[in-house]
Amino acid sequence: MRQRRAANVLVEVLQEWHVDRVFICPGSTEAAALDALSEAGIALHLTTHESVAVAMADGHSRATGRPSVVYLHANVGLSNGLAHLWAARLARSPVVVLNGLKASGVQSREGFTTAPHVRSMVTDQVKWDWETLSADLVGEDLTRALGRAVQEPAGPTWLGLRQDLMETLTQCSVPPARRYAGVAGTRPARQAVQEAAAVLRAAERPLLVAGTEVARQRATRQLIELSDRLRAPVVLEDRRGLERVGFPTEHLHCAGLYTPTAPVVRDADAIFFAGCNAFVQFEDVGIDQVPAGVPVIHSHPDPDHLNRVYGADIALAGDQELVLRDVLDAVSDGSPPSGPREPRTTAAVSPAQIRRAALAGLEGRNPITATAAVATLTDLAGPDVTIVNDSTTAASLVLGMISVQTPDQYLATSSGSLGWGMGAALGFQLARPDRRVVAVLGDGVFQFGINALWTAAYYAVPVTYVVLNNQSFAANGAAIQRYRRATGRDADRPMPGVDISGTDVAAAARAFGVESVRIRELSELGPALEDMAAVAAPSLIEVMTDPADLGPAPF
Repeated sequence: MRQRRAANVLVEVLQEWHVDRVFICPGSTEAAALDALSEAGIALHLTTHESVAVAMADGHSRATGRPSVVYLHANVGLSNGLAHLWAARLARSPVVVLNGLKASGVQSREGFTTAPHVRSMVTDQVKWDWETLSADLVGEDLTRALGRAVQEPAGPTWLGLRQDLMETLTQCSVPPARRYAGVAGTRPARQAVQEAAAVLRAAERPLLVAGTEVARQRATRQLIELSDRLRAPVVLEDRRGLERVGFPTEHLHCAGLYTPTAPVVRDADAIFFAGCNAFVQFEDVGIDQVPAGVPVIHSHPDPDHLNRVYGADIALAGDQELVLRDVLDAVSDGSPPSGPREPRTTAAVSPAQIRRAALAGLEGRNPITATAAVATLTDLAGPDVTIVNDSTTAASLVLGMISVQTPDQYLATSSGSLGWGMGAALGFQLARPDRRVVAVLGDGVFQFGINALWTAAYYAVPVTYVVLNNQSFAANGAAIQRYRRATGRDADRPMPGVDISGTDVAAAARAFGVESVRIRELSELGPALEDMAAVAAPSLIEVMTDPADLGPAPF
């Protein structure tokens, strides 16, 4: 092999994997890598904060299902990216984090932007981590990081690269991607599949729950067929864990979101949690999530996720498309397929019906309610629109009102990391220029992710940001109100840690070069959305909503 610097080997590996862009917020430590990447023609998407770079890579990987690469600077840059890296971990998003580290001598003397245990900072956030020890191993280690990221259960990986190592000459080879990029789709045990099919066939009121993993692993068609076969209603995973929609929300069998008190859940005599987290708790409220005595089937691509919280009578580990295909075959047992029929249990009202009811009651009200704003927005979101939902207190409204036909129409995070949606929307849009991306944000979320506006404007990424500005951290206010009522305190006293009024969000966006508008009347929202759809660059709509509206309960 010819001699070249390790930074050039890094580029060769990325080219071998057809990685054509890198998301960066660099420092001087990454000079050799930046020079090699730009010389090779790999697109460098510059951000002004590491959290934006990580979120962009996450959104890009969610759109493509392929590894996306983000390059972070030293311990300080890594620290800034960790919160959104956690979002990628929860989403099983194959984000590969390259972390530029100071040269060996600087590290050993605890020099500038070093940390003695930097690798330990990422242990909880990634599925695999390593610091390369030799320039001759850069090609092998980066190949391993890319391969481990896509191998199921997928997830982010981290590779530490010292400055002196990247500038060193080496003759190392580049491993062929084809030997590391294959994803093994695992199947559940045949006996477990037969037991699950027997339970579902015997049930009079079976319930299917469509989890995020059904959407990520493209198993929606199999779940629809199973629902049709069983004449079973389908609910979406509990909103605290739902990041993508794995079942069409306007389908005859769709019965809304999973809630323990819903009749479709209470009356079920068998429940199949397909690709679900089951469950992500927000507060310890003492509510039983599963009806007592009901047989539970739980499938998931990550065996460690099964039986984690409530346990299951039958656990099915494997790729969700293969799991559902096997269960469907076992349930069918050779009988001819059946088309969609009325489910045995009455389904809930559809998102379209919810939107119509909301607008009928709130259309003329001022100030604008979050419910009316979301109803208007989701009513205009056609099948070619992707909603990136990072709106905190309005998140459940968006999820309840959006009509979803395919998993590409909805994206969210269950990480609780504010600001994620601003960068993720950019990454998704770059990967899917055929779609219109609309990010629905709260004003608190906007302030966490405002750095994304520079990147959006600089690269003219045509995302539309819709900021619901209630001038507060409403989730904090709702929590304080619940605490005061539960403890008999005066719930109407001023609440600390809530008021963030005073920011002109639209003006702030204009300062970054983003076309924006502030609206106070609901009738202005529809035309504003249509106007911004014609802008071939980022745009922002600030919707002034009722500050007294603290949103729905979190559980």
